Amino acid sequence: MKKGTVITLVVIVALVAAGGFWYQYNYGKTWYYGQVGKLERSEKQPGGNPTTYYYKINGWNKAGQYQQMEVGTVGGHKFVKGHYIKVGVSRAKSVVTYEGIQKNEVPKKALAHIEK
Repeated sequence: MKKGTVITLVVIVALVAAGGFWYQYNYGKTWYYGQVGKLERSEKQPGGNPTTYYYKINGWNKAGQYQQMEVGTVGGHKFVKGHYIKVGVSRAKSVVTYEGIQKNEVPKKALAHIEK
């Protein structure tokens, strides 16, 4: 291989790796676990779309680190108070995704904080 081709390949690989690290840092999810509390507010959506319901969730990740999040529902559905929830959070977009889970799916360190 020519020297210029090798240098070009090394630069391309370095740029792809740097882009991957940047993306993971900003958009990679950290999962927080919590329990649904009371409904904080609702927001009527324009154009006949379903109402969005917002809940404040106190969450802990698997290492036991705390974060309070505001989670809005999709499709006009309401959460059930007391149910366990898993919330995906990224640096760039805050809350990215959520899903209802069972108590036995919550990591032990997070569950210890939830049950206090």
